[in-house]
Amino acid sequence: MLTQTVAGRTFDYSYCIGGRMQTPANIAMGSGDTMYVLCRGSERTPNVPANRATGNVRVCVFTSGSTPGDEELVAEFGHGGDSEGEMTWPVAIALDSEENLHITDEWLNRISVFSKDGKFLRVWGTSGDGDGEFNGAAGIAMDKQENLYIVDSLNHRIQKLTKDGKFLAKWGKLGSGEGEFDSPWGIGLDGQGFVYVVDHGNHRVQKFTPEGEFVAKFGSQGSDAGQLNYPSDVSI
Repeated sequence: MLTQTVAGRTFDYSYCIGGRMQTPANIAMGSGDTMYVLCRGSERTPNVPANRATGNVRVCVFTSGSTPGDEELVAEFGHGGDSEGEMTWPVAIALDSEENLHITDEWLNRISVFSKDGKFLRVWGTSGDGDGEFNGAAGIAMDKQENLYIVDSLNHRIQKLTKDGKFLAKWGKLGSGEGEFDSPWGIGLDGQGFVYVVDHGNHRVQKFTPEGEFVAKFGSQGSDAGQLNYPSDVSI
């Protein structure tokens, strides 16, 4: 279930709404009351290769309205596949100043960019462990300079790139120490530019400067107050 609070109201998106949303995974807030919901579709189908089990992969565009019950589906775009403009296992969305959508794909290890009207603009990224390469491209966030911070989950690191994919910096490696990760997943930025990374396998959140210097950490595995059990995302 995906939960998001908008204008003091909480929305819970379960497996399917109106037959159009299947496995919603992430949400981004656009201008006005526009909401972009990323749907992963059918991830597992017997006897079908993973890169072809892509039914109902799309972005659903909603307006939230002013009161509960006013929500309206106004558009949807996207298609499952591995060609340009298609997505297989999309994970997260970041919006730039023009409200273009930058979408990570953990299977294809790339970022696809669409206009707010759903027009495919470009794609970049490839599989690997070099600079600008990914192994499980997951969470994504954009700073005020429109640089992207992308969680490279199975390489256990964060990469910082321009919105066109030019490599700028990276930090992190597999481990449990400060600045180390175990399959990180979600990411978020605060108003001062600090970077918060959800360290999934270490059951914690780590805070960094925009340059990747470690600042703080919080969380440990458990079910008590302040403890986490395989956290997946963060919102600031």
